[in-house]
Amino acid sequence: MRLTELLDIDVNSKKIISVVGGGGKTSLIFRLAEELAEQGKKVIVTTTTHMAFEPERPFARDGELNKVRENLRKYGYTVAACMGKREEKSWKKPENIQGSSGTHCSASEEQNKSGKLFTGKLQALPEEQLQELKKECDVILIEADGARRLPLKVPGAWEPVIPEMTDLVIGVIGLDCLGKAIKDTVHRPESAAEFLGKSSKEKITEEDIIRIAKSDQGLRKSVGHRGFRVFLNKEDVLSDRNLPDKIVQRLRKYGIWAVCGSLKQDISIVILAAGNSRRFGSNKLFFPIDGIPMYLHTLQKVLLVQKKMKHRISSVILVTQYPEIKKNAEALGARVIWNPHPEEGISSSMKLGLLEVIKEKPQAQSFSACRENNACLFLVADQPWIKCHTIEALIRMYTESEKGMAAAAKNGQPGNPCIFSGKYYPELLALTGDTGGKRVMRKYMQDVALLEVPDKKELTDMDIPPDIS
Repeated sequence: MRLTELLDIDVNSKKIISVVGGGGKTSLIFRLAEELAEQGKKVIVTTTTHMAFEPERPFARDGELNKVRENLRKYGYTVAACMGKREEKSWKKPENIQGSSGTHCSASEEQNKSGKLFTGKLQALPEEQLQELKKECDVILIEADGARRLPLKVPGAWEPVIPEMTDLVIGVIGLDCLGKAIKDTVHRPESAAEFLGKSSKEKITEEDIIRIAKSDQGLRKSVGHRGFRVFLNKEDVLSDRNLPDKIVQRLRKYGIWAVCGSLKQDISIVILAAGNSRRFGSNKLFFPIDGIPMYLHTLQKVLLVQKKMKHRISSVILVTQYPEIKKNAEALGARVIWNPHPEEGISSSMKLGLLEVIKEKPQAQSFSACRENNACLFLVADQPWIKCHTIEALIRMYTESEKGMAAAAKNGQPGNPCIFSGKYYPELLALTGDTGGKRVMRKYMQDVALLEVPDKKELTDMDIPPDIS
């Protein structure tokens, strides 16, 4: 089901949508933007506070009108905002924004500054400019709150920053806050603890979520007469699968249209099994480990993980050049892609697997539609000692984080297996030769979640026979 349907949004009447609350706002906004663009709508994404700058997305700096029009024509959506600077003294405060203490920089100011001053955060355009941009599009999506990637928050006196022209407010709560201490999972924990009448060491409960979601001093603050929705994110991280629906039903009894879901739930696994084993002396993928061919150890574990995590793993794809592996993998239920040119290196197998991932998802036929809702886990077939719980833990870490990548790590260094969100697919498809995904990870390490694996043997690629290693 589309998010617009799930959230009961009629974009013909709700054209200006502000998103507030905890972690997941940016992901929700871009999922909505991509979905609406696919429906032929023209969408502008902006912020009234701060928003992470993602350079691969269409961007109109300072909301420059010609660039906005160009991006809407080419991509169906665009980000339009100012670039933040370290020195705030030259910024101006946007007017007519409720609770705002934010600032914005003019285009001329930015052009006179070095790019080295850019902080990686986007900032607000003045609301007068948004009013003008409104004429250029069908929908404006606004990130109107900040939570420092924490799943829950109670707004401060100056928050949220909802523009007067907003038609609909969507409040976001990450359900991964449940059962965790307020001090560890809530933005500004002291304020939240005071609001809830609890100690910051106490844990967040179902009752706390409901209280924050329905309160005019919580998620509904500054909503007023506007439409209001609540999106409970990360439902898939809870062991109690009935709890999200229970919270939804309780909120609906208060007249709040609440829904639950996950913005990072569609993961495909690609097993790379087409190597030539040059250093091994023979085909290492068939080398027996405890009487079972090496590749089969990896494949069987991945299929067990898929069975256990069906709600997160959409498919298992194996790329190979070997008929026997193809036959056995298909018999076990994996989709097999043939690599006719394994001599071109690991990048050739990665690209073949990734293209199949994109092909199998009707909603992901364009890269812009692969950003947040799709991800690919790559795993090499010559890691026979990798454990099921390590693969599961990596998937959970990726799902629970706000990062675009995740990797198993040895002494802080990323390795295999690794996960890439859809926004990195174009760069992965540009790899050549024997270069793998580490090149992309090292380029954007700030966007990588690392899972340190205690047993380093798990991450060992078997490149030479064990009796001489």
